[in-house]
Amino acid sequence: MKKLATTSLAGIMGLAVVAQTHIASAAINFGENNVDQDLRGSNQSADSAVQSLISNFMAFLYLIAVVYALWGGFNILTAGGEEEKVKKGKTVLIQAVIGLLVIFLADSIINFVVSKIFGGGAA
Repeated sequence: MKKLATTSLAGIMGLAVVAQTHIASAAINFGENNVDQDLRGSNQSADSAVQSLISNFMAFLYLIAVVYALWGGFNILTAGGEEEKVKKGKTVLIQAVIGLLVIFLADSIINFVVSKIFGGGAA
């Protein structure tokens, strides 16, 4: 019974600390009143912004595919002669190469389509 009372008291005190912290953080002023009302984003047009977004997304996909290929190579290197692990590593490497090829083709097709739609070169 004594242990239950101590645990309950500790829980109540913990809730009080959390509540007080939450109330104190609500009173913090982050300077919203000092923001200029004429604040604008970049001067990019919508098509340029979309092309930039697509380009950044494709770069992210390339990075993921390369990390995946490195993981496959790591699996092969650390297999220690076990056929199952070597087979798994080769499968991962083949999938990564296929993924890189698909990403490259998708990037090329998207850039071609966007340049035909908007009339300029893709970013």
